[in-house]
Amino acid sequence: MQGCRQTTTPIVSDPTEEFRDFAYIVSHDLAGPVRSIVGFSELLTETASTLPKEEDRLHLDLVLESAQKLNEMIQGLLAFSRLNTVARAPETVDLEMVVARCHMELQPKLDATAGNLIYPPLPEVTADPKRMFTLFYALIDNAIRFRRDGLAPEIRILSVDCGDAWEFGVSDNGIGIDPMFYDDVFRPLRKLHTDDAYPGVGMGLTLARKIVAQHGGGMSIEPSSTGGTTVWFSLPKTPPKG
Repeated sequence: MQGCRQTTTPIVSDPTEEFRDFAYIVSHDLAGPVRSIVGFSELLTETASTLPKEEDRLHLDLVLESAQKLNEMIQGLLAFSRLNTVARAPETVDLEMVVARCHMELQPKLDATAGNLIYPPLPEVTADPKRMFTLFYALIDNAIRFRRDGLAPEIRILSVDCGDAWEFGVSDNGIGIDPMFYDDVFRPLRKLHTDDAYPGVGMGLTLARKIVAQHGGGMSIEPSSTGGTTVWFSLPKTPPKG
C-alpha cells in the first residue's frame, strides 16, 4: 500500500510576501510585453509608408503576439487575485465528476498528443467545486503541456486515504523539474522554459498551490516513477472555515 507523504501540514501564506511578488510582477514582468507593443507600434507608424508590406506584416504579428501574451498574463493574475478576494463556497464535491469534466475539456489536447489520462475511483470531499475544477485542470494541463518530445503523455491520478486527510498525486512521464526549482515553479508567472519550447504564462502551479492552501492542505513535488513529475497535494477531510 502506498504510504502518505508529508503534505498534510497546512501552507501558511505571508500576505506581505505575496504582495511584494505581485508588485514585482506588475512592475517588471508585464513591462516587457508592454514595451514590445509600444515599440513595434511606433515603428509601424514611422515606417509603414516606406517598408515592404511583408515587413510591415511581421511587425504587426509581433505586436499581436505580445498583446496576446500580455492578455494571458493579466488573466492569470486576475484568477489569482480572485482566489484572495472571492470567498470559498464549500459543499460536498464528487472529485471523480470533477476529473471527468477536466478529462472531457482536455480531450482535444490529449488527442493531439496521443495522450492518456488514467484515474481510479475518487472520493467526495468538502470543498469549493469551482476551485477543485481549477486545481485538477491546471495540474492535468501542465502534465500534457510539459511532455517529452516524441513521447505521448501518460498521466495518472493517485489517491491515498491518510485518515484525517485525502492525499492526491498527478503523475506524468514528461520532462520533469530540477529539484532546485521546486520552489520557483509555485511563484506567479515564473517560467523555466521559453515560450517557443513550452507556451504558457506560468500560473498553473501558482493557482493550484493557492487553492490547496485555502482548503487547509499542503503541496509537494517529486520525480515520478516514469521519469517525469508527480505533484502531491492533501485535502483535509475537515477543511478550515472561511
